[in-house]
Amino acid sequence: MNDNDCLDDATMGKLVELGGNEFALQMIGLFLSYVPQKLAAARAAAQARDWLGVQKAVHPIKSSAGNIGARSLRELAARIEELAMGQRGETIPAELTELEAGYGHVQAQLQECRKKLEKGKEA
Repeated sequence: MNDNDCLDDATMGKLVELGGNEFALQMIGLFLSYVPQKLAAARAAAQARDWLGVQKAVHPIKSSAGNIGARSLRELAARIEELAMGQRGETIPAELTELEAGYGHVQAQLQECRKKLEKGKEA
């Protein structure tokens, strides 16, 4: 995953259309504060081999990533959720590492998006 394909601009545009810059900023803020907690919960559950816990932790990441247009992150979370549902945990730790790295890319791009939206809000 590279930084250029992390976010779907059209999805962010729809958020702005739906509720303006303030709404889009709130969605970004929620995503940025929420996902690290869920990643930590998924990692802890995986270490305990609690596949239901992994599933419960990554499901909201999948949904939230879809809401902000982070398609690659959404797809990866969906894959981890599927593995956890099938109790096929052998690759989940590596997949979580990839999810964490993907979140880092999305986080950086969302920070840039946040700056643009905040400037637009001031205008």
